[in-house]
Amino acid sequence: MDITTHTPGSFCTAVLRAQDMERAVSFYNALVGWTTQEVPGTAAHLLLQFGGKTVASIHQSTRGNNIWIPHVSVESVERTTENAITLGATLVDKAEVSGLARMATLRDREGALFGLWQPAPHHGAQLMEEVCSLWWVEVLSNDVAGAREFYGRLFGWTSVDTSFEPFAAYTWFKRGDVQEGGILPIGPDWGVSPRWNTIFAVDNCDTTLERAKPLGGSTVFVHTVPRAGRIGILNDPGGAGFVIRGRVPLEM
Repeated sequence: MDITTHTPGSFCTAVLRAQDMERAVSFYNALVGWTTQEVPGTAAHLLLQFGGKTVASIHQSTRGNNIWIPHVSVESVERTTENAITLGATLVDKAEVSGLARMATLRDREGALFGLWQPAPHHGAQLMEEVCSLWWVEVLSNDVAGAREFYGRLFGWTSVDTSFEPFAAYTWFKRGDVQEGGILPIGPDWGVSPRWNTIFAVDNCDTTLERAKPLGGSTVFVHTVPRAGRIGILNDPGGAGFVIRGRVPLEM
């Protein structure tokens, strides 16, 4: 899906915070064919592109672990940050990239990181829900009711409970009639903390996982989800976790 603008309250891109940007660029170029476009006036932010269209970006990080953070388009970073803090979020940092966007990174009440993106004037991803672009986002939560309430009040999302194999429960976030993301309850034996999953579409999940190994990536989990396809979770060489979804599942 080609995109020229994002409605406020919708996920508009994903940003990889990486300490070694050159290593990250090399990995994702070899894995999924992403190229880069420089942002004039800064070396701390690069646009990631596929077929000449922006699909995500990389931001220079000087502390903490490498991590993928999905960003929501907002009209005002300042106002939305204030509202988020009132609802119990914690501000991690802010960044203004001239000619691109004003951004903020926050932790929700469970500690999951999410981002805000105010176009200035760049609106974010120009390609979504296609191979080699952002396909879906979901928050892993120990408090589904709390997550529904927090994000619902912050972005005006409604939520709908559902279920599908292999998960006994799942919740859709919706903005009007548009699905914006989901909530996945953390299982008792998962051993993970609350976080946002950033999910990218690929042609073939298993082939991509195999390609990642010699590049320094590592597979965490792979499974066929009947209503979604072949899903793989992996870490890039810098430790940033992300999810891939194969367009054509190998096993159904």
